[in-house]
Amino acid sequence: MIPLSAAQISKILSAQKISGNREKVTESVTIDSRTASRGDCFFAIIGERLDGHDFACQALSAGASIVVAERPIHTIGTDSADITVIQVKDTTASLQVLAGWLRQQLNPTVVGITGSLGKTTTKELTAALLGIRYNVHASPGNLNNQWGLPLSLLGLDESHQVMVAEMAMSQANEISSLATLANPSIGVITNVAPAHMENFVDLAAVAAAKGELAQKLPASGTLIVNADDPRTDAMPKKLAPHVAHVVRFGYDPSAEVRATNLVSIPDGWAFDLHIGSASRNIELRLPGAAGVPNFLAATATAHALDVTIDEIAAEASKLEPLPNRGAIHRSGSITLVDESYNASPMAMNMALEDFATLPTAGRRIAVLGDMLEMGDWTDQVHRDAGGKAAEIKVDLLLAVGTCAALMAEGATGNGMIRERIYAFDTAEEAASWLAPRLQDGDTVLVKGSRAIHLERVAQAVTTTPVGSNGVVEN
Repeated sequence: MIPLSAAQISKILSAQKISGNREKVTESVTIDSRTASRGDCFFAIIGERLDGHDFACQALSAGASIVVAERPIHTIGTDSADITVIQVKDTTASLQVLAGWLRQQLNPTVVGITGSLGKTTTKELTAALLGIRYNVHASPGNLNNQWGLPLSLLGLDESHQVMVAEMAMSQANEISSLATLANPSIGVITNVAPAHMENFVDLAAVAAAKGELAQKLPASGTLIVNADDPRTDAMPKKLAPHVAHVVRFGYDPSAEVRATNLVSIPDGWAFDLHIGSASRNIELRLPGAAGVPNFLAATATAHALDVTIDEIAAEASKLEPLPNRGAIHRSGSITLVDESYNASPMAMNMALEDFATLPTAGRRIAVLGDMLEMGDWTDQVHRDAGGKAAEIKVDLLLAVGTCAALMAEGATGNGMIRERIYAFDTAEEAASWLAPRLQDGDTVLVKGSRAIHLERVAQAVTTTPVGSNGVVEN
């Protein structure tokens, strides 16, 4: 972010009132009092569960110099004479206004990325490939919603040439709002699959919501779509006929950016990468079926901004999986496939299919957590997950969360014996049960929605010595 005074911020936001030192300058914005630091501008956001006004005092105590709020704030325990408060009608809207203003002032090339699966991985791969030629700013972590995207944009400074912005949604019109704010000239849509189904009647509605990114692109923009996904592949003609440049990626022979001759290698893939008529052999250390399509999406984006196939091929071997998103860890004789970051039905199915192909000297143990926000799909997708675990013949299934019984039902319905299935309410319970029962050569998959906290199981698997408590489970 560029340095801005309280007076400048007040003017940009058309604030109702400003009190305190107008000349205070900030170079960073936060909405979380726990991470506030010296000189920050703290926006007191009113969310569904928490009200940032209740934490403004903590932010000030941590060193924040300016507060943007909708009402007067409590200053007990702080030096009230040294507090600058900018009062606005709506702090969320004001956060977005400030982010939009900064994006317009700096005017980097913005790449917007959305899709049901692989957004964050594709964002990071895209940033890495574009980083070959440009100074790139990418959305940190998964800052991708109505608060996260503005915070990401506010991380821009004059040195950044390209911004890679992840855009998520849980209902219609959210992507449209995010795209209006970020104003991308390149849009990437990875795929359409069941996710956040509690707010959608069917996959066509999900596709329409994801396609809002395509609709918001300028006529001179570039739309990058998955040629292997019919709903995504239909978007250029159906939703964005005005966009001049369309690039298709995938395994489809007609895709401009495609992979052929795919061969599994340890913890990844070898294949031939084609961009138009040019081709290069690639070794990619991204395990799992989703790794190659995510890389192809990133490649299509980088090539659209003039990164060459030779530069991409050289960088590919340096890429690594993100934490908790399919990384394979080996601790002694135990192998862990850590997919604990999130889960949806398609991602769960892909993870289990990948797990079935992973060599193991011992048992295959699947630790599967709830998939959240599935609405009317909830019962069936969890039965399907359990059924898939049985189909690939895992030796043990640990189901975690409120839908554990549904996964167990699906597994037994597909032939798995009940004695090999264990249900737990929490990740802590599953971790405590599993860790002392691990045996030499075991291979463990951990996959579930973020809120289930299966990373705690992953940590237990990698830090507990085999047989440390003397428990043997055949």
